This record gives sequence, C-alpha cells and structure tokens, in this order.
Amino acid sequence: MSASHSTLSGMSRKRRSRPVPAPAPALAPESVSASAPESALTPDVASMVGLITAGAVDAHLPLLTRTIQQRHRQVREKDAQRAMAAVLLGARVRINRTAVPQYLRGTTGTVTGFTGRKVEILLDRSHGRCGSCLVRVGPLSVDVLDPG
Repeated sequence: MSASHSTLSGMSRKRRSRPVPAPAPALAPESVSASAPESALTPDVASMVGLITAGAVDAHLPLLTRTIQQRHRQVREKDAQRAMAAVLLGARVRINRTAVPQYLRGTTGTVTGFTGRKVEILLDRSHGRCGSCLVRVGPLSVDVLDPG
C-alpha cells in the first residue's frame, strides 16, 4: 500500500472530493470604490472600505460583521413592514422573483388574508406542488398589480 493511498483511506469520501478553496485576493480600495456608484459612496464610506480592505481593522471584523448584519436585518424588517402595509385584502398580486419556492415566481392571484408576517394568496390556477392554490409568501415577494 502506498503512502498516499493510506492517507486517503483514512479520509472520508466527502472530504476527498472537496477541493480546498484558494483565499480570495485582496481588493484594492480603488477597485472597491470604482464598482459602487460615485454618488452613493461618501468620503466616510470610502475611507471605511479602505480601512477594511487594507486590513487595518481586522481585529474588529467580528464586531463589524455582527453590526452590519443586525442593521441589514433592521432595514429588511422596515422594508417588509412597508410592503405589508401596501398590500390590501382583495388586491391582485404577482409573486415576484424573490419568492421561494421558485415555481411560484410569476404566478398571479388575489390576497385573501394575512398570517403573521406572510401574505395569503389564492392563486388564479394550480401551479407546481400547490394543490389548494392557497399560498403564503413574505410581503417582499409580492408585487401589487391592482390594489383592489
């Protein structure tokens, strides 16, 4: 038995089949700022991106990550509340491209109610695995066609 075969035999098949990803190349601050619209990138944001890209705040990345994730959740929650307020009972809607499962995307129906943070929609016709044609999706996955 060769040395390489003995090494592989002690390793699971899953582990052997996965290549080790190469580390992502560091981006220069200029390339990061060039990809964003100039009007959206304030000097404060540009300097913050530069510090992160240069590795000057590596010790604080876990805190920055948690803070950004928390803020992102807050913004999405506000967006969802606004979207929920715009959807009225009886409104004609189309399920947009953000909906999961994907087979619902593009289907139309009528809003029949609300369950927690979801919009209940009676689809115009049976689609995919939907037997009853009554589905629940998040308010951000709904485009209002006719307010009703």
